[in-house]
Amino acid sequence: MHAKQFSTFSKRSLRVTGQGAIHALLQARELEKQGVDIIHLEAGELDLDTPSHIVEAAINSLHKGHTRYTSTQGTLQLRESISDYINTTRMTQTSPNNVVVTPGVKGAIFFAIMALVNPGDEVIVPDPGFPSYSAITKFAGGKPVLWHQYMDQDYTYDIDQLSSIINDKTKIIVLNNPNNPTGTIMSTKILESIAELAIKHNLWVISDEIYSQLYFNGSFPRSIFTLPGMAERTILMDGFSKTYAMTGWRLGYGIYPDNMIDNVCSIMLNDHSCLPEFIQDAGTAALQGPQTCVSLLRDELTARRDLVVDAINNMPYISCFKPEGALYVMIDISQITGVSSQDFAGKLLMEGVSMLPGSMLSKHGQNEVRLAFVANQNRISTAMERLDSTVAQMTS
Repeated sequence: MHAKQFSTFSKRSLRVTGQGAIHALLQARELEKQGVDIIHLEAGELDLDTPSHIVEAAINSLHKGHTRYTSTQGTLQLRESISDYINTTRMTQTSPNNVVVTPGVKGAIFFAIMALVNPGDEVIVPDPGFPSYSAITKFAGGKPVLWHQYMDQDYTYDIDQLSSIINDKTKIIVLNNPNNPTGTIMSTKILESIAELAIKHNLWVISDEIYSQLYFNGSFPRSIFTLPGMAERTILMDGFSKTYAMTGWRLGYGIYPDNMIDNVCSIMLNDHSCLPEFIQDAGTAALQGPQTCVSLLRDELTARRDLVVDAINNMPYISCFKPEGALYVMIDISQITGVSSQDFAGKLLMEGVSMLPGSMLSKHGQNEVRLAFVANQNRISTAMERLDSTVAQMTS
């Protein structure tokens, strides 16, 4: 009698792939262990510490014994703070009852897609874009459909193209505004056109606004959530990772329509029960405390962006679009013949600068490399010198 073999992994799990930025980061860290000086420009994680008043709030919460189960939806105090923040920044009216606190914005995206997508449903995602949109859609049994933006068109949003890929199977349009990795910010006109299509075809919209405070044109980005008829079909998502340098705290949230709250919270209850109360208390302190850190961060990132863009656009063979928001610059390497984005990033890593191949972010990213301006200006300047030297070696 033969022993029963272990069953194979689920088809669902095999549909999910890793995330390129994390792979690139780990690869760079292996070189650091060998004594190589690496400038990390691959992952969207700032070199800054979480502001001290936020850290102190978490410590005080721990001392108060806030270590027990709490509401799956999130503490009322944090949900009220989030609601006030959204109402102020988006000039809208939301209720704490519609706020769901999640383990990062990635969690908000995951739970929304799991609550909405059936096998065979199609989800429109931006390309270039954050890989998790497609990965989570596949995990849920859905099909990601790419809405392309192109570097040679300054990553403009083609509404005619969007309209052409909507069909009877389409369930969701995913937006990322400002966009990772292109740095574009959607105009009100573009958002109105998307809203018109969503209403016409009865579609949901996931609006990932994690970079909303990282804008460089003087104006807070408009949210599609605020347009007429969109609040009931839009899940607005934001979080603390980028604005307050809290990537490792894993704290985000979604503003969900009334009819989604119970469904989403049921999924969350069976996934992680709740988020730690001391983490949520830190989030409350972030929103209710002084916001000087946010404006200083924006000023610093503007300076870093300008440093990077000016340096790249003064180098031969490469160029870049000037981002309007977020943390990233996409570098055009198409004039360097016979070199893929993986080859370019690999060579650059050997010279001590870690960036992300565009092919990890886009179906048409073979001629692009993503730079995250997350290091200080001195390190960025050194990285630009190494980049210039690497390009010279590859074109000599």
